[in-house]
Order: sequence, then structure tokens, then C-alpha cells
Amino acid sequence: MNSIESDDFMAILDLVAALRTPQCREDLARHIIPQLGKLLGSDITSYNEVNPVSQQVAGFIYPEEFNLAALTATLQRYMNDHPVIVHKQTGDDGNAMRISDFISQREFHDTGLYQELFRPLGMEFQISMTLPTRRPLIAALVFNRRLSDFSERDRKILNTLRPQLTAAFDTARFTSRLQKRLTRQTGVLEHLPEGIVVLDGVSRIEFWTKKARLWMGKYFPGAARTPGTLPEDIAKWLRVRNCPADDITAPDPVFKKSLGEDQLQLRLIQSVEFGRMLIMSESRAVTSAKPLEALGLTPRQAEILLHVAHGCGNDEIAGRLHISVRTVQKHLESVFKILKVNSRAGACHLAHAQLRMIIMTLLMAAAGVVGFISQNC
Repeated sequence: MNSIESDDFMAILDLVAALRTPQCREDLARHIIPQLGKLLGSDITSYNEVNPVSQQVAGFIYPEEFNLAALTATLQRYMNDHPVIVHKQTGDDGNAMRISDFISQREFHDTGLYQELFRPLGMEFQISMTLPTRRPLIAALVFNRRLSDFSERDRKILNTLRPQLTAAFDTARFTSRLQKRLTRQTGVLEHLPEGIVVLDGVSRIEFWTKKARLWMGKYFPGAARTPGTLPEDIAKWLRVRNCPADDITAPDPVFKKSLGEDQLQLRLIQSVEFGRMLIMSESRAVTSAKPLEALGLTPRQAEILLHVAHGCGNDEIAGRLHISVRTVQKHLESVFKILKVNSRAGACHLAHAQLRMIIMTLLMAAAGVVGFISQNC
């Protein structure tokens, strides 16, 4: 069969829909590689990034039972035996290519590449397709079979999907870069008690921090949802919110979810730079009040203000910090004086504003990668 059938087109549409969810490169590979392998009838499918200059190879393989590190080491030794890799170093239009497009099966059997890599795996045929990257790196989707060579139908499917796959992996690289750059931000992000979820639309997740992912799994275990979207309870709550798009100082609507003695709180804010964003906090989680010291507070005053911002009363704060209620009251009086407010609500408002400002600063330090992702998804 050398033409694309109607069932193939339906499978292609399903794959394109799955590619719309922004993910880091590793998550995208794990999500899409098995589906591509099934569509092409591949026995072993992988996403490889090859640097012919340094001879470094990285990627993801399915089924995962195969030892990618060992296979990578073998490929590094015999990289110059691979006719497709050699061809793509001289010029590459990106289209899918088979090993059999360059050499016969007998010639292939005589190579060290076949003897040391393909033969032990029982693989006889391979088709691969590159995705645009910076030279000298070659990024390729690779499909292997035992019994029959890949057909023109398989080539056409890959060439049809290439623009969508290119966009998805390009977005994934920027998502991975964003995550790494945020993680490197002088450790301040880890001091924040909040989890961050940047939204694309109502309920699609564009980016979220590790803490946000952990809390989502804790409070919504097994929640049935499309990958990359929020649980329906949160999505429903977001749909009825009405927060001005350019006013990040407006009172925050709050979503609460309890689990035993723990409580998750979600606050919705919006900004011109990053659109809709959820700020997540857990009332009994171990947190750091260090960011609040920037308001001119001592470490103890900042700690007490953090508990107040999480909705704790004086009795509860005293119990948690092992101090008297009167001591809590005295610290709060000092906090009110320093912040020039006369109520707990006023102090909470400034505390949340300070935490949000730090979060926004960290996100802006990511060099606009979020904005790039939003424009290219």
C-alpha cells in the first residue's frame, strides 16, 4: 500500500491534535513516539539528536525496554556507516528517507553498523525524518522494522506530519529552556511558597512549576482530563471568573480544595505580559517567608505575615511557632506599622502583592520565552 487511506488521515488528525499541548522535549517524545510507531507499524521507534562533530547522541526510544545508552554508544562508533546520516551532513530537505534509498540490503549487511547494531536487534529496515535544528545537530525521528521495508505510504505520512512535528518539537525546546532558566534564577523561586501555572486560554496549561504539578497530583489524583489541561473543577471555576486583564492589583478570586488538614488555594491574576495565571498555595505546606522580608520586615515578622496571608488566626500561628498569642499580636502590631496598614486584610493584600511581584520578576527574567510559546502553539 503506497497511498494514504482515509483511516490514515484520521490517525494523522489525532496526532496533530495531541501535538497542540505544549510540553518539554522529553514529555513530548514520550507522548508522541509510541503513537507514531503504531501508525507506521514500527517495531522500534526513537527520537534522536545526533551531533556528528562531537559524536554525541541523545533521545528517547520505544519500547523503553531497549537500552538507549548502549544503542547510542554503538551508533556513535559506526555513525559514518549510516548512509542517511552521511547524506544529511551534505544537504537535507527534511523529507523522510530509508536506508534502502542509498544502498542495497546486501551492502547494508556488510557494514559494521548492521553487524553491531541492527543485527543484534533483529532489525532489517529503517526510515527516518529530520526536524530543523541548528547545525551541526541533527534531530531525527527513526522507525525500524524486522520483516518488511517501509513503503511510499509511510514516507508520505511522515512528510505530511513534518510541519506539525517541527512546530511541536520547536515549542518543546523553548518550554524546556524556560523551565531550566526559571530553575536557575538564584534559588529565589524555590523560596516562594507558591506554585505557578501560566494558562493559555481558559484551562490549557502553558507552563507550570514543579510545586504546582505536585499539588495538582495531590489534590486531584486520577482526575480525568486531557493532557495539558486543568481538572474540570478548576476549569469550571475559571470560566465564571471576571478579572480585568490589565489589573493585577484587583482582589484575587480564590479557589479552595481541602484534603484532610491541608488546603490548596488558587488565586487568579492576569497581566499584560503573561495573560492568565494561577498562583497556588497550601495552607499547611512547609514554606519560606523570605520574600516578604523585602517589605522591611524581620524574619519572624515575615513568617507571621505569611501565616496570616494563608488565613491562619493568632491562636493557630502561636501553636505552629510555639510562641504566645500575645507575642503574635505584638509582632502583628509592628507589621501593621511597618506596612502602614491598620488591618489583617490590608497586610494580606500587600503580602500577596509582594509575592506576585517576585513571581512576575522571575517570569520576566526568562527572556520572553513564554511569549514565544504563546505565539507558536
